[in-house]
Amino acid sequence: MLTNSNEESSFQNNIKEAINEIKSNKYDLAHMYLYAAMIQNDHSAEVYNLLGVISEYKGDAAMACKYYRASYVFDPTYKPADRNLKKLTSFFYIFNEKNIDYGDNMEKENQTSYFNSYKGVRVGHFKNNETGTKSRC
Repeated sequence: MLTNSNEESSFQNNIKEAINEIKSNKYDLAHMYLYAAMIQNDHSAEVYNLLGVISEYKGDAAMACKYYRASYVFDPTYKPADRNLKKLTSFFYIFNEKNIDYGDNMEKENQTSYFNSYKGVRVGHFKNNETGTKSRC
């Protein structure tokens, strides 16, 4: 579906305002901005990630986990939802505002890459699997 630039900027403005309201602990107002953004794009990973952030702030880890998973389903490449879900399902999870990823920062590429090579040709890469995790969801 084609959208004009006005709709896209309105969507992004709603997301930015929701992030500002979450950081100001005004969750009801943030919900209003997120619902307005959801009307424009109901399959947005950003919206569901922020709904998960609100749930996490409110202390509802199970609901936050559901929102982060929904965000991941809508866009598996959306890193903030992936990081929030990993953090939330960690065995040593303790709520900390500093560790929440709102999705408002630019992505930085991981500088450390682990490649498997055979006779000088890269044939695969290793994924860093974290141990000691247990699902809370």
